[in-house]
Amino acid sequence: MTAASMGRQTRQLTKGFTARLTGKAERGADRKVRRGSVDVEDRRARVFQPIGDGTTAGAMGWIDCMLKVVAEWDNEQRAKGGARPLGLHGLRVLEALLGRHGKVALDFKSGRLDPALETIARAAGVTKTTVVRALARLKDMKVLDWVRRSERTGNDGVFGPQRRQVSNAYFFTPHELPARVAQRLRDLLARKRLRRMGTTPAASPAATTEPSCPDLRGTLARIKAGIARRDEGVNASPPCGQYPLSGVEE
Repeated sequence: MTAASMGRQTRQLTKGFTARLTGKAERGADRKVRRGSVDVEDRRARVFQPIGDGTTAGAMGWIDCMLKVVAEWDNEQRAKGGARPLGLHGLRVLEALLGRHGKVALDFKSGRLDPALETIARAAGVTKTTVVRALARLKDMKVLDWVRRSERTGNDGVFGPQRRQVSNAYFFTPHELPARVAQRLRDLLARKRLRRMGTTPAASPAATTEPSCPDLRGTLARIKAGIARRDEGVNASPPCGQYPLSGVEE
């Protein structure tokens, strides 16, 4: 063992003993915990929101509309001659987060979505680096956001890491989309809801009231019969070779 490594070990042991003796066993922020991370139990980490209306049918419809709107937006920018804001790999990452490729668990009712980056990468069929870039673009586009989280290691009273990084808590932000894109999403969702509910209300049968007087009922019946005979005569096809309702042949 070199003198340098022995020196490092000695300093670590000294710090550990000092921490235990002074009652300050917990260090400050652990080096492997990202800055800005909050505890998993912290209210700031409770960002999950129901997908659609929280039902399976409502969530699936919401997912369809969200993917369609984002894909249209991405293609529109390309058609204008600009760079895609998201790209094909980015769309695959979004599809994976919305549960389209399996492996990523998305709870429709609670909106819980906290997969590891490696899980997203496997589901989307891309690298972890690609996932990180795609997430950054999706955040810039106001499609989604996330909260970094950490949790206690349970090493209280022991010199060592007191906290460890855990997966992010992801949530979608359709209300922050550009006005035109958000309106397109609302329109698609409204149409889908109408299709689910049925756009044609059941026609209620017209109420028929017959007069109580027998003579009046008879008069009305004769009038209806006369109207029916007249309509039959008007609507009947004329005999071949004759003008309508005339006996004059061509």
